[in-house]
Amino acid sequence: METKQVAWTPTMSAYMLANLCDVVAKGTRTSTGFKKCHYVACAKALNDHFHLSLTDTQISNHNRTWRRKYQKIVKLKQLSGAGWDEEKFIIVLDHEHYTNHILDHKEDEPFLNKPIEHFEEMATIHGGSMATGQFARGSSEPLASNNVVHLDEEVAATPDEVGQSQNVGESSAPKQKKAKTNHSADAGLQATLLACSERLAIAIEKTADTNNNSTLELWENMKKLPGFGLDFLAHYYAYLVENPRTATAFQVLENEQKMIWVARYVKNTFPDFVQSVDPTDGGAEG
Repeated sequence: METKQVAWTPTMSAYMLANLCDVVAKGTRTSTGFKKCHYVACAKALNDHFHLSLTDTQISNHNRTWRRKYQKIVKLKQLSGAGWDEEKFIIVLDHEHYTNHILDHKEDEPFLNKPIEHFEEMATIHGGSMATGQFARGSSEPLASNNVVHLDEEVAATPDEVGQSQNVGESSAPKQKKAKTNHSADAGLQATLLACSERLAIAIEKTADTNNNSTLELWENMKKLPGFGLDFLAHYYAYLVENPRTATAFQVLENEQKMIWVARYVKNTFPDFVQSVDPTDGGAEG
């Protein structure tokens, strides 16, 4: 049965993205894409709100469109000479570079030298399920991620997309398993923490400059979360400071939900060192 085309309005798209963001924020694992039940629930929410008759397939297809946009944005951020405004979410090119690039790539014009609409939502939904390791290690992104692109489960991929996904997966997959010992894990974790100390210092300095009382109180509140070492909390604190909108959302959560967010970040950022993360008790076992 052929899927009926939907005329998506900006308001409908924003509502869908917010709904799927909420699924991720609640701790649902979406590294291999959303499940059918998530799309069904999202379709019901939109139908109730806008008095529509959308199906889960139509939600999945539209989410796939936004995944492609985010994939393009991640690649454009790596253009030679491009800057990234983490406050306004703008890929910045100088006039000459921008003009020359648009001449050859007219389709990239909506994503350059202007605020990218719904960037945070796209990053939340798709940032953990596509190539981010070498592409998005900017100051506003998590410290480490798996460099793999996953396709939505409910939508069949084209042959070209499957080829791209396989190529990326093959280039980033480990050739052999590394021996896991407590000593090597501790040494690697210490090296990682030391390497990121400068970033943490910059984040703390940035916090002091903002004079934002809610942000200034963020660290004191985070230190009270049980089950996490201060090193892990400090890394997530630095990430929140660099992403003030995420920090604002984080602060309104109850402690149980905060622990879920921290646990997910720790597990994604330190996959080689964290053996288990159980959000139910807030524990991060390294």
